[in-house]
Amino acid sequence: MKRREALKNIGLSFASITISASTLSLVQSCQSNSTNIKFFTLKRLSLIDRIFEIIIPETDTPGSNTLNLSKFTDAYIYKNISLEDQKELNEEIDEFISVILSNENKKSISEIEDEKLEKHLSNHLNSDDFKDSNGNNYSELCRLMRRMVVSSYKTSEYVMTNLLGYVPIPGYYDGSVDV
Repeated sequence: MKRREALKNIGLSFASITISASTLSLVQSCQSNSTNIKFFTLKRLSLIDRIFEIIIPETDTPGSNTLNLSKFTDAYIYKNISLEDQKELNEEIDEFISVILSNENKKSISEIEDEKLEKHLSNHLNSDDFKDSNGNNYSELCRLMRRMVVSSYKTSEYVMTNLLGYVPIPGYYDGSVDV
């Protein structure tokens, strides 16, 4: 099944995020409030925003929506994932959306309460054997979304500087120290 391979490849790429020039430029571009999305459609982005906020909610630290993690994820996928894997990811997300909508008898993802969305997410995260009404298991997709939001959160400027103690240049330079 190629979808599972594509989801694993995307997950591995998110797991191997390092702070490089391109990643830093992605982080900086996501700090602005413009809606410059390149990969997700608005329908998918609304689901991603809500799922990300369920996984990393606003507490005493900023949540997913405050840190614009969905914009970072959108830019990362657009720049770093192959077109074939992007297409398969889109298909999987659309299928997951349609299953949620049919299970809840709703026409739009915005009509579904966060508690119901969290129930669907936790059903797939907690069990590899869980099958939805169409007989498919979306555990891999839900795990991928969790990995994406956690990786994006850990590489956000706020978390790096305020929570992880990131220092761009470790130590200080003192030219008068004997060697």
